Amino acid sequence: MEPITSRANARLKAARRLQAKRHRTAAGLFLAEGEDIVEEALAAGVLPAETFVAADRPPAEELVARLARGGPVHVVADPLLAELGSLGHPARVICVFRRGDLPQRDPGATLGVYLHRVIDPGNVGTLVRAAGALGPAFVALSAGCSDPLSGKGVRASMGAVFRVPIEQVDEPPAAGRHIALDPGGGRDLWQVDLTGPVLLLVGAERLGLPEALVSGADEVARIPQVADAESLNAAAAATVALYEAVRQRAAA
Repeated sequence: MEPITSRANARLKAARRLQAKRHRTAAGLFLAEGEDIVEEALAAGVLPAETFVAADRPPAEELVARLARGGPVHVVADPLLAELGSLGHPARVICVFRRGDLPQRDPGATLGVYLHRVIDPGNVGTLVRAAGALGPAFVALSAGCSDPLSGKGVRASMGAVFRVPIEQVDEPPAAGRHIALDPGGGRDLWQVDLTGPVLLLVGAERLGLPEALVSGADEVARIPQVADAESLNAAAAATVALYEAVRQRAAA
């Protein structure tokens, strides 16, 4: 197979456009780079629509054969593949995935996290990773949250975007009792019953949750910290809360 050697190649140009959120949204597609990430997709039963591999540093043939079950594989000159990705050390494989192939929330889900205007893609991706590790849990994102399917978001999730249901919402979904995490009020987290269906409400590090969400929650909880400590970022706070919910459910 002759490698793609021109930046003007139509398939390469279409894939590069997916680096921008508006094009990802319009096309219903996103990029994932690196063998570890695409292996996570395959393990979750999600096949790529298209695959690009490095001409001079190809990944294992067995991996390429599995990816080819989803769609065409293109061999690309290494410098051009590096432009398509965003890693400091360029990936050897980059895949295009369909947003519609990602998991949807089970109507019977009993544990979820709602993030309010968390704009750091690393924070959002890390929370998705925690939801995959400590769930099963789903993630609901308010308007203004970073796109978890951006390059940095997918990498921070370590491929958990292929296993964790993620949804964009106008307001926190009615999925059990709403527990608002607020460092300034409420009971200590471990005093709050998290064994039933709950949705953990988490705000951005500096701004927190809007007062309307805090006052409208079924309960407000705080994560105890040492005096004068900086507040935990959104991903860390949500991870602690997810762990506490899993711990309580195991004990029950």
